[in-house]
Amino acid sequence: MPQAIVFTLRPLTTAQVAGNLSRAAHAAILRLIQQADPALAARIHDDNGRKPLTVSNIWGLAGEPKVIVDPARDYHLRVTLLSDELEQIATDWTPAALAPLDLDGLEWRITARADSSAAHPWAGSATYQELAQPLLSRPDQLPSVWTFHLASPTTFRQRGLNVPLPLPDLVFGSLLEQWNASSELALPDEVRRFAAECLAINRYDLRSVASPTSGGVIQIGAVGRCSFRAINPDRYWRACIDVLARFAFFSGIGAGTTRGFGQARLLTKTDQPRQREAVDNGDTLSD
Repeated sequence: MPQAIVFTLRPLTTAQVAGNLSRAAHAAILRLIQQADPALAARIHDDNGRKPLTVSNIWGLAGEPKVIVDPARDYHLRVTLLSDELEQIATDWTPAALAPLDLDGLEWRITARADSSAAHPWAGSATYQELAQPLLSRPDQLPSVWTFHLASPTTFRQRGLNVPLPLPDLVFGSLLEQWNASSELALPDEVRRFAAECLAINRYDLRSVASPTSGGVIQIGAVGRCSFRAINPDRYWRACIDVLARFAFFSGIGAGTTRGFGQARLLTKTDQPRQREAVDNGDTLSD
């Protein structure tokens, strides 16, 4: 059951921190996994393929190279889990049970945990069967347009290069890889070809954001909103695309999703007129 958890946290003291703590946050979550299952933590760390989790940056940092954090203010950390093993481990990640998280030498106390969209719009859970309903139940109505909110820098790796543009085959190719790595309900590789040949970018409102990676290297990603329209009406392939679009909320999109990149979700028709383009460079992601 894919699960998205949003933790509320506060630093124990006023301090100056890096504006991007995503790698430190990933390391802190990996330490929690290691405490419960060292072998699983080692597999996640050593695996060069798709990881069964995503970890955001700390939401609420100002996006500058250095930021002063306030122990009287709430910040947030979003973690998504894509395997039953991780979901079971995470049941113990409660504010009462967790010790402060060490993020680059500064300790942060967990004050609350949100597991549902009622508690936070970026939290929630769904089974793979529920996400696959467009294929399993064959509904009368299927969308032909899918609009994503790319809430943190989104980029892709292609032929050894970073591609900071949400091209259809890159977006749905990355979702397909993560879905097939996580779910027993495999989708065919031809989904990527359908995305490349039969999906067109419909509308977009994007901008590029520079985010530091390890060693201070800057990586560029796209944030904002992007819509894709199917120009082929085939119901089966549209259903596959719809499954992957729904999965994006949990899997993230593109490269670097374990270190803050690719936080994304599918927007509904009711979301789009009121959606605020909160970007993970300082704002708290919200409706």
